[in-house]
Order: sequence, then C-alpha cells, then structure tokens
Amino acid sequence: MPQMSGTLDGLSAAVDEVFRDIREKFREASKEAKIWESLQAFAAAIDWTEPWIIGLLACHLLLLVLVLVFRKSWNLNLVIMVSAAGVVYNAQRINTYLGENCKAFARQPYFDEQGIFISALVSAPLLLIMLVQLVSYLILTSQMLVEMKVKEIKYKARQRARQEKQHAQESKKDS
Repeated sequence: MPQMSGTLDGLSAAVDEVFRDIREKFREASKEAKIWESLQAFAAAIDWTEPWIIGLLACHLLLLVLVLVFRKSWNLNLVIMVSAAGVVYNAQRINTYLGENCKAFARQPYFDEQGIFISALVSAPLLLIMLVQLVSYLILTSQMLVEMKVKEIKYKARQRARQEKQHAQESKKDS
C-alpha cells in the first residue's frame, strides 16, 4: 500500500506540473495573440455603408437563402456550388483586377496584395455557403439511402410473400 500511495503522489505531481505548463502557455499565447482586437480593427477599417459592400453582403445572404430554400434542387445547387468555387478559385485574380480598378466604385483601397479583404468578405462567406450545401447534400443523401433501404425491404417482403404463395399453390395441386 505505501508503494501505491507513492505512485499516486508522483502521478498527481506530474498532472499538476502539466496543468501548470498548460496554464502558462495559455497566458503567453493570450499576451501575443490578440485575435479579437485584430478582427475589431479590420471591421472598423471597412466603410459598411458603401453600396457595393452592402450589395456584396446581400448577394451572400441571397445565395444562402437560395441554398436553404431550394436544398432539394440538385441542379440549382450545383450551379451555385460551381460558381462559388470558381469565384474562390479565382479570388487572387479578382483581387488584382479590383485593386487596379477600385477607384471606380470604392471610396477606399480595400484590395491589398495579400488579399485579406477579398478572403474575408468574398471567399469566406462563399466557403461557408458551400459547407452548408455539403451538409445539406449529406442529409439528403442519408434520407435517400433510408428510403431506398425501406423500398428494398418492402420489395424483398413482397418477393418472399409471392414465393410462399406459389409454394402454397403448388402444395394444393400436389395434394
């Protein structure tokens, strides 16, 4: 028993040391990474009253509503997904083009070389919409699988009933 108590004490000390290390790492990380403040600064730098930004956000909202309302329309969702994937794929080219021509429609130069703005306000919402579509596809596919399995079971039951009926009729003829 004394040996087990010593082992438990050693294990407890090791666990305490690990927790202290974890707490220390979190403290260090919270000092270095100020993600929330960076996001607030990004949001504050954008003029949310610009008509094209409002239009862009409205388009994202409209796409999301279309995806949700017409989730059983495979063709429409395929067009939306391919279009969104094309925009995300070509985001760098779009960013370069819009960066060169932003004075025609924007009050500020939003389109930097790193593509942070287009990634945050164009690509990320489109990727989110495609994720919603993917989840919707998985749900619809699982429902279809259940329906097909039910139909298969009913079909096999009908086949079995027909076979039993044929055997019964054959038995009556033989007797």
